[in-house]
Amino acid sequence: MQEERCIPRYRVNCPAAFVVEGAAGTGKVFNLSEKGCGIESSTPVPDEGCASLSITLPDQAEPVVVELACVRWVTRAEFGLEFRILSRPARRRLQRFLLIEQVA
Repeated sequence: MQEERCIPRYRVNCPAAFVVEGAAGTGKVFNLSEKGCGIESSTPVPDEGCASLSITLPDQAEPVVVELACVRWVTRAEFGLEFRILSRPARRRLQRFLLIEQVA
């Protein structure tokens, strides 16, 4: 299978809370980019649908809130989200964090 992502994802270990099609859950973000993330969770997630989530980044008091994301893939205990709507401040915080991760 050919990689379709244009933007690199970085390995992270960040707590997340999400709601996918009305089902709430928590998990760990294991990879992250400006455009999406992979989450490990024991909460069942549908193969497609809309989500909102908050990601707690290291050393930041407030989580980054993604107002709208789309489910792109699902396995037994993991799923991928494509970010669709983030506020400008949330996007900037995410970009700053990823820039630091890239350098580290």
